[in-house]
Amino acid sequence: MMHASPLAIITMRRELAARYATTTRQWLAARNTYRRLHEAPVKNIMALREAAQRLDQLDRGRASLMRDLKALSD
Repeated sequence: MMHASPLAIITMRRELAARYATTTRQWLAARNTYRRLHEAPVKNIMALREAAQRLDQLDRGRASLMRDLKALSD
């Protein structure tokens, strides 16, 4: 089995960390959108459902990126 060079591992970790940061910012924006829609006096159910799906999708992406980052740190 071939091992990656230390520089390649560092580069991969930096790229994953950048993707995680971007995904986290998107997740925060999606969470705010969901909260705003949920707290509205008149609910737009379709928009609320789409916002919940987007939030779930980003949450799964963040979890996956975190697992990858942890795997590279071992």
